Amino acid sequence: MPVHTPHFPDLLFDSAARLRRWEAALMGLLATHGYRELHPSLVLRKAVPTGALRFFDGDDLVALRWDFTVALAGLLARGFAEPPDRVAYAGAVFRRPVQPWEAVERFEVGCERIQPEGEPSGEADVELARLLMAIPGILGLKSAILHLGNAALVRRPLEAEGLSPERAEAVVAALSRRAPHRVAQAMAGHPAAARMEAHAEALLSELDGPRTLDALGASPYADLLHLEREHMDRALQALLPILPPNLELRVDLADVAGLDFYTGPTLRLWAPGAQQELAAGGRYDHLFPGLGRPWQAAGFCVRLSRLLDLAETRPDLFEQPS
Repeated sequence: MPVHTPHFPDLLFDSAARLRRWEAALMGLLATHGYRELHPSLVLRKAVPTGALRFFDGDDLVALRWDFTVALAGLLARGFAEPPDRVAYAGAVFRRPVQPWEAVERFEVGCERIQPEGEPSGEADVELARLLMAIPGILGLKSAILHLGNAALVRRPLEAEGLSPERAEAVVAALSRRAPHRVAQAMAGHPAAARMEAHAEALLSELDGPRTLDALGASPYADLLHLEREHMDRALQALLPILPPNLELRVDLADVAGLDFYTGPTLRLWAPGAQQELAAGGRYDHLFPGLGRPWQAAGFCVRLSRLLDLAETRPDLFEQPS
């Protein structure tokens, strides 16, 4: 995806056509499953997040839309007494780059599944996973990998042990590096050190599909997490019979990316040769209660900017469009 300083992308003919084709195909998929499009304002005027692209509108500090989830949440909380159950979106978000080669403007398509608080969420989580499973075929990816995780597998033991924020952050950082010995270092001197280290060993078991769930039986927190394990097992039983031939399904018990946001099941889509996930999402039930709405939510985002980069650098990973 050609980019010019200051990292706003110029899309040439093929990339522009591919972006429009992918947007139309993905929004069409979502529409057939009952997802209706909302398009929030490009400008955020409240709660300007860190890392957003900021500017002054008169005397007011505002920002360009940095995340559809945040922008949609504000729109829905203000505009609806009862939540619409299925929402879709497409467009650009703007974030200051962490790495110098990253673009500021990034193209995305995604969806959110919203329910009243307390309503069973298992079917909604499976629905989102099924949609995400269909996306590699729609985009023409020859093969892909879908990781299923659950943020509660880490969050609940950390909360149960009452770890300080600093120690909990060190444990999460160790898990993100897939390094159980670093968990031991982070827990040194704490009464729960042995339990957390054993739990880390269980979470970091080899990614081998459904059998990975069996590793949770060896965790000291197996009883605490039995509902999460059952939830993941039911999801796998629903998804495996319809798994496309070009998609590999893996269970990632130690998915801690976005742990401060996600509260339950997580989804991440990868492709061979991709250095970053191509789509991601999960359950984030704390979002709307924080805005005064007793709703629970889950969703995912397809990162079309990364897919455009991948199509240019690794065209062999894609089927040639007819």
